[in-house]
Amino acid sequence: MPDINKAYSWAIQTCNAPNIGYSQPYRNQQTVNGITYYDCSSFIWYSLIAGGFDCVGANGGVTWPFTTISMPAVLQNLGFTHYNSSDVEWLPGDILLSSGHTEMCYSGGQAQGVCMGAHTSSAPLENQVSIGSSGGNPDYVSTPSRFPDLWRYGDGGASGYGYSIYVISALCGNSWRESNINPGLHQIGGTAFGLFQWDGGRRDSLYQWLSENGYERTSPEGQMTYLVVEDDWIQNYGPWSSLQDFLTTDSTDIAELTTAFCRNWERAGVEDLENRIKWANQCFDYIQAHANDTSINTWVITDYYLTEEQILNNAVLMYRFYSAGGGGGGTPGKEKQKMPLIFYLFL
Repeated sequence: MPDINKAYSWAIQTCNAPNIGYSQPYRNQQTVNGITYYDCSSFIWYSLIAGGFDCVGANGGVTWPFTTISMPAVLQNLGFTHYNSSDVEWLPGDILLSSGHTEMCYSGGQAQGVCMGAHTSSAPLENQVSIGSSGGNPDYVSTPSRFPDLWRYGDGGASGYGYSIYVISALCGNSWRESNINPGLHQIGGTAFGLFQWDGGRRDSLYQWLSENGYERTSPEGQMTYLVVEDDWIQNYGPWSSLQDFLTTDSTDIAELTTAFCRNWERAGVEDLENRIKWANQCFDYIQAHANDTSINTWVITDYYLTEEQILNNAVLMYRFYSAGGGGGGTPGKEKQKMPLIFYLFL
């Protein structure tokens, strides 16, 4: 099922990922000397494929990514609606187009927005594919004079995350205690499952949501998204009255954050807070050192407990997913704008 949220999340993660560059000769997602390349229109093509859109079918069976000239017909075939960009509010996930360039809207406004995509090969590598401008400004605002045409899927609006490394480390510390940060783990001697060991009716609801939204049960992206969608929270500790308050806090107290998630979301029979906090801090240190490590690129998913190296590998990938516009996995020295707190959830 096509999902503009997945396309939008892919775009953010690709802008934040290390060693992503702009090239027209290598635009077909080719990796050369460790750098994966896109041009402006192939960036949009692959974001839509990541969102489950049948770009090849809509392109008459042609597998080569569309160009700015051919993409309007493909977008129309995919169910997108065309608007004059000066007449509407730009929403996250909208595709903006001129006669020679295209990008995706990152954060919107009335007839304007911050866009993201593959800009140019003339900029430094960290700015060639990025949020904002190729000049390194993540707040650069595009207007209809730059992009006169806007294409929107459905009612528009995509969600994104920008959680801090402190919050994500707290999630990692709890997930380490529960599952070794392993989305494939079934509880030994019990019935809980997944990264955060959902159980009982919560586990059944997880299974149903994953199935209805096109995810495998062991999908880390599906489970991490469901954590937000489920929005489960009972305030037993700390100042946060809801999961959203917790996830978007600017607190840097890892011990308090770890304890709050354990008591308000996990509500674990065995808290083992000392280890949860220790592991949260260990993940924090490791993520800081390895967020841009290109060798970390694949989740370890098994039905057994992981090694420490595998756990920390998955911690980095959880960070990259949840930090999105908050700096996850960018090229070293590359600063990213924190994601606006937009949560239009289309389920």
